[in-house]
Amino acid sequence: MLKLKNFLKSLLLAFLVLLVGAEASGRIAVNLSPSVRPRLFFLVMRPAMIKKGDYVIFKPAHIDPYINGKTLVKKVTCDEGDHLTETGKKYFCNGTVYLGRAKDFSLKEERLQNFVYNGVIPKGFCFVEGSNINSYDSRYWGFLRKSDIEARAYPIF
Repeated sequence: MLKLKNFLKSLLLAFLVLLVGAEASGRIAVNLSPSVRPRLFFLVMRPAMIKKGDYVIFKPAHIDPYINGKTLVKKVTCDEGDHLTETGKKYFCNGTVYLGRAKDFSLKEERLQNFVYNGVIPKGFCFVEGSNINSYDSRYWGFLRKSDIEARAYPIF
């Protein structure tokens, strides 16, 4: 009985999210990927300024055929003007902030090529990551062009 109540509550919540999302003209987004921890976001379309710590939504046009055309949500962890360092597949922003480590193999056991860079992030670009160790992000395909960002995403839940 308790499981049925929880299921009905979840179903009602999903319906309300869809209803609100439709009413807000695409200003609400639901993330179904385990790549990023928050699941529900409020969107600000065509944001004027993106900074470190922001979640962003984008459709990468230049990154990788595997993700071309897909809408992704990631967090900006190192921004233009910051110094990005990669040492032994470990990434650091400004020499002190540990961002994470690149894996050698994907969940499908495919060999992954990690992004190698040591220097200042160029103007108009940023380094983005998911919160899951298995996230396919800048550790593998490099910088995201800020011009590819469609929205700034504010976590709700």
